[in-house]
Amino acid sequence: MKELLEKMIIDSVNDWTDEDIYAVSLFVYNDSDNPSKPTVTLGYNTERQVEDEANGGLASDEEEARWNYACWLQNEFFVFGEGETAETVKNWLVSKGFPIYDDFCEFDDETEEEASEITKAFVAVLIDVVKDIHKQGVLTRKFGKELPILIHELEYYDEIAEQNIEANGEELVSDFANWCCNGW
Repeated sequence: MKELLEKMIIDSVNDWTDEDIYAVSLFVYNDSDNPSKPTVTLGYNTERQVEDEANGGLASDEEEARWNYACWLQNEFFVFGEGETAETVKNWLVSKGFPIYDDFCEFDDETEEEASEITKAFVAVLIDVVKDIHKQGVLTRKFGKELPILIHELEYYDEIAEQNIEANGEELVSDFANWCCNGW
């Protein structure tokens, strides 16, 4: 799973043509709110979009326009975990010994804990993918500099900041991490 996802991200990045991209997005959510159907959507944001959002868009200020996914372009290059890649994710879950829930499963304390472990394991794979992409210099070759690859949900909190520092290094995501912990 990790290798396929990494290849899909790299192939997509190499096709991008916007020159003012400043951050890459790995938006994590569960398809049908089912924790055994984790997905990640690849996208990016541009400086032009930040300016538009900060000057009359949804954002209350430039920082929100820059870091809040709700203000981003909402481009979707692929959703890993849906369509052709859904079976890949399911096989990965099974190989790790995780349960597969139906879409109408009622969750109790025990299943909530299992569901949380699935998300943590999925995000751990994303962290490894981000580290590998940085190590390979993919973004530096494409854009002439390293860019943060943000692993996130629709809400922001300390754990989101921590996972991005682990994946990208503190220097690359310090502004985002501070916003997650203080500005959001």
